[in-house]
Amino acid sequence: MNSVSREYIDDLSGLYNRRYLNRMAVECIREAGLNKTILSLVIIDLDHFKNVNDTYGHSRGDSVLMEFAVFLGDLLRKDDTVFRYGGDEFICILPHTEYEHASKISHRFIEQCRSREFAGIKLTMSIGIASFPFDGHDFLSIFNTADHRLYSAKRHGRDRIGIPDEGERSLIIPTDEIIGRDSELSRIRRYVDPVSDGSGGAVSISGEIGVGKTRLVREILDNERYRSFQFLSSNLSATTQSIPYYPFREILRELARRQNSEQILQIPEVYRIELAKIVPELSDGTHDEDRPDFMIDKFRLFEAVRKFLELQLGGGPLFVCIDNIHWVDKGSHELLYYLLRTQREIPVFYFLIYRVEEVQNSLFQDSLNSMTREDLHRIVALELLESQHVTLMISSIINGCPPPELSEYIYSRTGGNPYFIEELLKSLKEDDALIWNGSKWLFDEKKSVAIPYSIESVVDQKLHLLSEKARKLFEYASVIGRDFDFGLLKNITGMNEGHLFDLLDEMLETRLLTETGKEHYRFPEDIIRESVYTKIGRARLGSYHRTVAEKLLELHRQSPESVVEELCHHFYRSGDREKAAEYGLIAAGRAKDAYANEDAIRFYDIAIECLPETGIEEKDSRMIECLRDRAEIYSLTGKNEKAIEDLELAMDKSANFSQQKAKAECILRLCRILLDTGQLEKAGKYIEKASEIYKELNDMEGETDCLQYIGSLCWYKGEYTKALEHYQQAYEFMTK
Repeated sequence: MNSVSREYIDDLSGLYNRRYLNRMAVECIREAGLNKTILSLVIIDLDHFKNVNDTYGHSRGDSVLMEFAVFLGDLLRKDDTVFRYGGDEFICILPHTEYEHASKISHRFIEQCRSREFAGIKLTMSIGIASFPFDGHDFLSIFNTADHRLYSAKRHGRDRIGIPDEGERSLIIPTDEIIGRDSELSRIRRYVDPVSDGSGGAVSISGEIGVGKTRLVREILDNERYRSFQFLSSNLSATTQSIPYYPFREILRELARRQNSEQILQIPEVYRIELAKIVPELSDGTHDEDRPDFMIDKFRLFEAVRKFLELQLGGGPLFVCIDNIHWVDKGSHELLYYLLRTQREIPVFYFLIYRVEEVQNSLFQDSLNSMTREDLHRIVALELLESQHVTLMISSIINGCPPPELSEYIYSRTGGNPYFIEELLKSLKEDDALIWNGSKWLFDEKKSVAIPYSIESVVDQKLHLLSEKARKLFEYASVIGRDFDFGLLKNITGMNEGHLFDLLDEMLETRLLTETGKEHYRFPEDIIRESVYTKIGRARLGSYHRTVAEKLLELHRQSPESVVEELCHHFYRSGDREKAAEYGLIAAGRAKDAYANEDAIRFYDIAIECLPETGIEEKDSRMIECLRDRAEIYSLTGKNEKAIEDLELAMDKSANFSQQKAKAECILRLCRILLDTGQLEKAGKYIEKASEIYKELNDMEGETDCLQYIGSLCWYKGEYTKALEHYQQAYEFMTK
């Protein structure tokens, strides 16, 4: 069996990451190019895997993934490699394999997957394949091609290998250029430039998960001016926090790999001994780790690291990047502080990347304060992108002009988080809510789109930074809506003001909330609120919504009309059909009068759905009125077919004699639509029906309306004399 099991289990523990895979894949493709061999890359995505987690829970989902990983490993050859890339995606690297052979292997995956279960659950998979050098000459182009073909498989029904449609466009992720960071890039270049003249320094780049901190550093490194600089890096995680001097172990180990033994011997032995205690590869064999003097001498170690780094400067200035430095251990904090103080006058520059939501009350917070006081670094804070930059980023990803409603949707859901933007666009395309029709991109906002697993993982990371009480409060806040105020939250929870402010401060520190005014709060990314909201159990969710609705009524007892839309929403979500219908009718009428057509339709939808289940007085008449008014809005917005459906349904519901007038009114409204759409024969029959009803009711005003409609029908037919006669007759009826 391949090494898949061990790597996969490590991945579940957070030890394996995409960066390692990318580095390994790049190396494989580079080696293939040097040896003039071929190589195929296969991306596998489990179909509808989110349903497994939602139905059976994440623990069962993990068991499914582990069994699936072993299944893949058993089917691959000795020299093949498989990794979990993230969520429910796996990547296989198949050396010495053409596309056709990789396709046969992939077909075997699909067929055998169909015939077995994983942790008791049946699955299917979608696959995208790309081959080197036919589909590209670097890892990124190979990966993007395979990813494009994976989306093609999903678009054509899943459970298959994807082949791109003719003329189809793929998403360009990552974007060719970094968007909306000109100011930050300019500042960092200004801080870095003195390195060319022999000076050192450091810049700390902060921001929440997904804002593009690491991408910003890569953008600097890609600048022609710094191409000759040496670069060393270390990427930390929660699991490395307990390993002393972990980032410097990685950096020194990389240097040891690059250097020959003669260069290392230039460092005095007393310093080499200290280096060997944390990086055994630097040992010359003269030092025994079992000797009693194996205790680390901090001063000698710090000096040894400094000297070892300075030894590299013969090859040019040195960039050192420590990513996720908020997870660094105490010893590394002290060593970094020492290096920054002692290397100001030599060309060594440090990039220190940290998540602003995780630095509070951490060891690194103290280092930041000290470094700032002594002017040892500069801070560049990355905020979420503004709306115009979100539109530019979408344009770059889809390689075209985005529909305005797509830009609004993406900005509202992501708040301008670049990683969220990329993942949400991929999800929209995968679920056919974003489609290239051959000439332009089409966006269907009403299509149901699952929250990407990758974004859910980020939200879970943020939530784990909160206390249990803060997480509970966060659930309540997600139910209230994207915007809420302190007073409502206090009334709902019944919490002490001071305690409530403390919990809200927790959320502000983790960037789960932003403060928009005095005691007013907002979710910066609506997708975060939705991610939490969708995980609340149905019974608890209904209880939350009922509590919110009742507290809103209590707070606005003098003027409930000011919150009628919120009352409708929360009563509907709580399952109280009667109150949802009551407030839905009011909200729909107000929206209709304000020409807020989409809102009006939404509230009419709720009222029409709920009315049959209520004991509201004259609910049949209200139902007819709702259908008639919704039809009017549909007609105004050009949705004539829907308008006709509503009016015909309203006519069917007007069964008894007391509702005949309402039925006739619906018929005449229907006639207007039929006349406008050229359905003249059908319109004539309906006008006759309406006229019969009005005559039976002895309704002179209704008969007059019918005469006017007959005149319009004649006019549409080109029978102008008859039209004039009917208009004249209608006028005479009106003046009687």
